[in-house]
Amino acid sequence: MLKAALAAGGQQKPAQPDTKLDAASFPCIEEGKPLQDDGSFEAQFEQLHLSRHTSNLASSMPMRSTRRGTVDYELAPGSLRSAKEIFPASLGDKAAHNFLSEAVVRSLPQALSATERERVLASTPLSPTLNLLSSMPLDRVNSRTVEGARLRRHVLRGAVIVFITAGYSSKRFIFERAKELGVRSVVIDGPDSWSKHMLEEGVIEKFVGLDMSDTDTVFDRCLDACHKIRKEMGDLDGVTCFCELAVPLASRLCERLGLATNSPQAVDAARDKHATRAIMEEAGLPTPKNMLISTAAELPKAAEHVGFPAVIKPIHGAASLGVLRVDSKESLAAAYEKVCNELAATIIENGVVRQATPEELAKAKSKGLSAACLMEEYLDGPEVDVDLVFSQGEPVYGAVTDNWPTIEPYFNETGSNSPSILPSQQQRELLELAVKSCKSLGLQIGVFHVEGKYTSRGPRLIEVNCRMGGGPVRTMNLLTWGVDLVEEQLLASAGIPSRPNVAPRPLRNIAEYSVNALRTGRLRDLDFLKPYQGRPDVLYANPLVEAGERVVCVRDGLPTWICEFMVSRGNIHEAIEYVKQIEQEVQKAMVIE
Repeated sequence: MLKAALAAGGQQKPAQPDTKLDAASFPCIEEGKPLQDDGSFEAQFEQLHLSRHTSNLASSMPMRSTRRGTVDYELAPGSLRSAKEIFPASLGDKAAHNFLSEAVVRSLPQALSATERERVLASTPLSPTLNLLSSMPLDRVNSRTVEGARLRRHVLRGAVIVFITAGYSSKRFIFERAKELGVRSVVIDGPDSWSKHMLEEGVIEKFVGLDMSDTDTVFDRCLDACHKIRKEMGDLDGVTCFCELAVPLASRLCERLGLATNSPQAVDAARDKHATRAIMEEAGLPTPKNMLISTAAELPKAAEHVGFPAVIKPIHGAASLGVLRVDSKESLAAAYEKVCNELAATIIENGVVRQATPEELAKAKSKGLSAACLMEEYLDGPEVDVDLVFSQGEPVYGAVTDNWPTIEPYFNETGSNSPSILPSQQQRELLELAVKSCKSLGLQIGVFHVEGKYTSRGPRLIEVNCRMGGGPVRTMNLLTWGVDLVEEQLLASAGIPSRPNVAPRPLRNIAEYSVNALRTGRLRDLDFLKPYQGRPDVLYANPLVEAGERVVCVRDGLPTWICEFMVSRGNIHEAIEYVKQIEQEVQKAMVIE
């Protein structure tokens, strides 16, 4: 019964009960009320070893020291927090062997039927983790106390969890945290992935190099690899991932192995922006006017239905790639053509994007450029991230992070702050919409990164990402509210109930800034960062490009991120002003020739 309850939740029909938010899960909703704090939250935060030691905070950039002979990703354009990655075009044929592709996603099998899933569960013994869990008092395991956290960690320790792809090298912190928690991590990735060296370093317990070039057999070979891992290491406790395009593969592997997961139907619907909009509309949730466009011939109808200003975006997103604001009917055709050209020049693989080769681009143009895009009304108002944790179909944590104005028309990110400075009622409405959106899609367990806006007409959804956000997302939730999204995802993957100990007030006030180039040219050096590195209130000051690289400003295309800063101050308004001051100083100090 325990196995069925934990692993089959994703097959349930999405329900729409009233969403009632409690302050234990959503600390921002009781703004102004007296705080009941016995000190246990500070103690829990201390256990994470990050209250005083900030030198190991994850940054957004891939590590420059990746070993020779291995491959790594670069940063994707547009969005750091959405965790989209690119790999160098210089990889050539090596790319096909080392990265999943959209062709793999298209070749994945259909989800199992309810009968097939029940048959798998009936024939799969309880994992060691679930066996241990079944012997423990669940009321104590489910408690929001230090004892409850320790019990959950006790159950997690020793769990065998398979990671489908490792992402870029700065995601190493995920595997280091898993190691700290006693997880026996296995990574299945391309044979030349940077992550294979974590095996000899003792961070992971096994690395499986899988050639990704034969796209039609990737799923079967991944499944075979999981069966072999089970024979070598004992029963698997979970399969998970932290990369966007690996999520559909991971969910189907979990189904076949009888492990805790969200259903493939829910994952696929969340990845398809048009499907998400349709499901939300059917559920009675506020939805922007939108229309799916497949060819230029559909533009006049879309213009009439959606109106202006509007946004054109691919139905399967890759950060801000192919996302463009259009303000009039007269400029719509040119905007659509620009998006088609941008998408044709880009190949999306494994949650990453890369530039197409000249041969691939010529082939695409020879067929006539078109793209399946969603045209929807432009949403005004402040943009936010809502990071959620679901357990057994219900939200157990949620927090709002304010995103600062993007650089249009490309929607390139600038900065963010946590905690949010929006009024408590607006945060409540945003949280409620995020939770209802996830439930309408049928999502049941794990960490979700939801993007939205609080518009002049109320909260509106941008998209739901079925995994942890990237860049500063994990760090900001950890430092502000004491919630480790990596730990919560590992618990969910192993089928362990999640009840994070959420601080009743912000533990720290955090602001971060991704500095965009204001001029086009070559960056002379990185000396402008030195005055900020080592300051106690600057948690990191990281370059996102190398000295001598060519950078681009918004007048000439999608702006280049130069560097990133994260700061902590006594209150959130001070933190915001401080990091903005740093941004102005470095813009004056950096030399672009």
